[in-house]
Amino acid sequence: MPREREEREVCPRCGAPVSWFERHSRGGRTYLYAVHYLGRERGKKRVRKCYLGPVDDYEYVSRLHFPEGLRLRGLSDPDRALAYLDALINYIRNIELSPSLRQQLAERFERLAKVLRGEEGGEA
Repeated sequence: MPREREEREVCPRCGAPVSWFERHSRGGRTYLYAVHYLGRERGKKRVRKCYLGPVDDYEYVSRLHFPEGLRLRGLSDPDRALAYLDALINYIRNIELSPSLRQQLAERFERLAKVLRGEEGGEA
C-alpha cells in the first residue's frame, strides 16, 4: 500500500517529498539518490533525482581533512552532525589555541547548547 504524501520522507537537498530512493554503483562505490515522481507524460514516467552523496563517506574530500579527523558523509546519514561534532571536539582537544580563540569557541558552543535546549538567546 503506498504511503500518503504527508508521511513521505522529505528530500534533504530540495525539501520535496521523496517518492523512493535509488542506489547507483560506480567505480566500486555506491551513491544514493532521492527520486521525485512527477507523473506521466506521453506514456512515460517522469522523475527528478536529487543526489544525496555516497552511501558511506566522501573519500577524496575527506582526505583533505585528515588532520582534523573529519570524514565528510552523504546527506542520507542521519548521524553525520554527531560525527562532525565529535571530530571537531577531538581536533580542538589536540591543537594549541590562543586564549582569544578558546574564548570564541566556548561562546559558540554555549550558544549551540542554548539552541539545542530551546532556550532564549540561542539565536545564531
